[in-house]
Amino acid sequence: MRGLAPAGVVVAVLLLAAPASADTPVGQLPTASQAELDASVHVLELNVHQGDLDASVTQIAQESTDGGDEVITLASDILFAFDKSDLSSAATARIEDLVAEVPKGAAVDIGGYTDSLGSTAYNKKLSTARAKAVADVVGDARSDLDLTVKGFGEADPVAPNTSGGDDDPVGRAKNRRVEIRYSP
Repeated sequence: MRGLAPAGVVVAVLLLAAPASADTPVGQLPTASQAELDASVHVLELNVHQGDLDASVTQIAQESTDGGDEVITLASDILFAFDKSDLSSAATARIEDLVAEVPKGAAVDIGGYTDSLGSTAYNKKLSTARAKAVADVVGDARSDLDLTVKGFGEADPVAPNTSGGDDDPVGRAKNRRVEIRYSP
């Protein structure tokens, strides 16, 4: 960048020093005519491909059934900043909405999971902290529920962390989650 600046200055000086015509005084720029202005405008036609927007947006939660249990799977990448276990107010409000329909007095298991990066001990600690953060919100919203909280670290992946021996960021992202399980 430093090498380009002097050349740019020289060009600017030369443009300002050279009159556009014999009628234009040195150092003054000529006035463009309307025809010249119109000719300088170019219309660009852009072809925009509208993809499947729903497929490209990660949901904060997915609800499913596993055996006889209802499972709310929360995407950790949306709930938590990298390497953190603090929830935003928006995430807190969404979790409160998600547990509103849990039957009164239900036993609820809240489990945290990570991907396979990092040590097993660290992943277990982080997954436990994230599960506890979600459990705190659930407990505040629904004091009638019987909560059990556990961090599983990298155990029970729902997708491969690697593919063909290479890192699989999409698979790892699916494994970073917090699950809320209860019997209906």
